Amino acid sequence: MSTPLTDLDELILRCRDDRAKAYLREAVASYRAGAFRSAIVATWIAVCFDFIEKLQELALAGDKEAEGQVSELEKIRSSGDVARALRFERDLLVSARDKFELISPLEYLDLSRLQEDRNRCAHPSLVAEGEAYNPSAELARLHIRSAVVSVLQHAPAQGKYALDRLLKEVESDYFPTKFQDALDFLSTGPLRRPRESLVRNLVVVLAKTFLLVTKDFKYKRRISAALKATAHLHPSLFNATLEEKLSPLVRQVADSELYSTFSFFQQVPDVWQFLAVDVRQKLSNYVLDMPSSHFDYVDAALSFAPLREAAQRRIKRATRKELAEIIFFDLPSEVGDRFVDIYLDSQSFDQANSWAKHMITHSGDFSADHVRRILQDASANGEVLGSFELGPLISALRKRKILSTHEFETLLTNHGLEDYAEDVE
Repeated sequence: MSTPLTDLDELILRCRDDRAKAYLREAVASYRAGAFRSAIVATWIAVCFDFIEKLQELALAGDKEAEGQVSELEKIRSSGDVARALRFERDLLVSARDKFELISPLEYLDLSRLQEDRNRCAHPSLVAEGEAYNPSAELARLHIRSAVVSVLQHAPAQGKYALDRLLKEVESDYFPTKFQDALDFLSTGPLRRPRESLVRNLVVVLAKTFLLVTKDFKYKRRISAALKATAHLHPSLFNATLEEKLSPLVRQVADSELYSTFSFFQQVPDVWQFLAVDVRQKLSNYVLDMPSSHFDYVDAALSFAPLREAAQRRIKRATRKELAEIIFFDLPSEVGDRFVDIYLDSQSFDQANSWAKHMITHSGDFSADHVRRILQDASANGEVLGSFELGPLISALRKRKILSTHEFETLLTNHGLEDYAEDVE
C-alpha cells in the first residue's frame, strides 16, 4: 500500500549544497536509529550551512546585502567571537525572510519551530529540572521535511531578488529567442526548483509586459521564449496563473492596441483556452470590424485558428483602398480571393486598369485557382475586357508559370481572350 509520506532518501537527494546534504543524511540516519534529538540538531545545522552557502552565492552575484553578511561571518570566524556567532545564528531566519526573501512568512514559522526545538534538544538548561526533552518521531520527521521543502532544495534566490534577476536576464539582448535555448538557460537557475510565488509572479510580469508595455519585436521574442520555457518547466503553475490572470490583462489592452494581442497568442501557444468568454468575443468582434488603419494585421488574425473565421469575413468586406495600402510578404489565399473579386467586379475602365497594376504586383502570389478564375471570367466584364492593363496582367501571369503553358493558353482561347493567346507548339 502506498504511503503519503515523503521518502527520506528522496529528501536527501533534493538538497543543493553538499555540506547541508551531509548533515541532512546524518539527521535521517539518527531518525532511523531512534535518536530524534540528534536528528533535529543535525537538521538545524543543515539549514545553517545551506543559508551560509546561499549568502556566498548571492554575494558572488553582486548582492550588496549578501556581501555584508559574508564579510560579517568572516570576521566572526577569524576572531572566534562566540557571542557574535550565536547572534548571527539567532537572527538567521529573520535575515532569510526579510532581507533576502529566501523563505516566506509561513515557512519562517515552520523553521522557527525547528530552531526552538533544536535549542531544547541541544541545551538541557532550557528544559524543566529533572526532565529530559524527548521529541517524537513524527516531530523529527516533520522538521526534516520542512527544512528540505522550505530551504534546502531551493536556489539561493526565490523572492523579489530572484524575480528581478530573471527579468533582468530576459531583458538582456543576449537572452535566447528560441524555445530550446531559453529552456536550457532557465532550467539551471532559480526556476529549477522555484517557489510557486516566483513562477506566478514571473508569468504575470512577462505577460503584462508583452501585452501592455513593450513594442520592441526582439524583446517580445525573448519574452515568448521565456514564457514557453516556463510553461515547459512548470506546466501546472503556468496554466493556473494564466487561467486566473490572462483575461484581466487582456481587458486592460486599449481598443486601439488590440491587434498587439495577436502576436502574443501566436508566440505563446495554447493560451487562448484561458480567456473568459467575454474576452474571446471582444477579440472576435474586433477582427470582424477591424479598422482600416489596423487592416495590415488581418493576416496575423487569419493565421490564428480561433480568429480565422472572423478574419475571413472581414477580408470579404475589404475595400480597394485597404488592400492597396498593404504590402503582403506572403499573400494569404483569402486575400488573393478578394483581390480577384475586386478586379473582376470593376465598374469602369479606370478601376480595371488601376487594380490590374496591383494584381501584377502580386502575380507571383496567386494560386492556380486564382489564375484560372481570372482567365475564365475576365471576358465576362466588359470594363475588364476593354481595359489597357489586361494584356500586361496576362503577360505577368504567363511569366509566373503558375499553370502549365498548355492549360494557360487553352483557358485564354476558350474564354474569349484568344487575342492574348500564344501558339502552343
